[in-house]
Amino acid sequence: MWPRWVRALATVWVSIDSSNRGKIDLPWVLAILLFGPLLLPFYIAGRPFVKGEKEIDCYFWKFVKACQSLFLFVICLASSAVFVENITTPKSRELAEVKRAEIKAGSILGIIVMMIFVFLEKLSFDFMKDQIEQKFFSK
Repeated sequence: MWPRWVRALATVWVSIDSSNRGKIDLPWVLAILLFGPLLLPFYIAGRPFVKGEKEIDCYFWKFVKACQSLFLFVICLASSAVFVENITTPKSRELAEVKRAEIKAGSILGIIVMMIFVFLEKLSFDFMKDQIEQKFFSK
């Protein structure tokens, strides 16, 4: 289940984005509000172009790119939630001071490693995207 604030943020973004592209797409706004951000790749793949926007007109390819962005968002959201929980929660008297320090240090190291992996994933996906677009979609 998605947190309410994530649903609200996604719903507001879809309404603003669809209004910038012509008119508010009420069915998509309601779908995102009711079912959550997992439907965002479908919306992004099917939304109309903005005047002057250069995008490949292939639904499947736009869907794959939108899924990659959603994947990165979910990974960052989850790791941030775990980081905040680990930094703030270990106030229990049952845990030794050394154990709490280990949890905090591990959380900081985990965030650093996660940022490196997200950077590498984004870099490799952008490289792959450029290669695929050049090979299959260039005219």
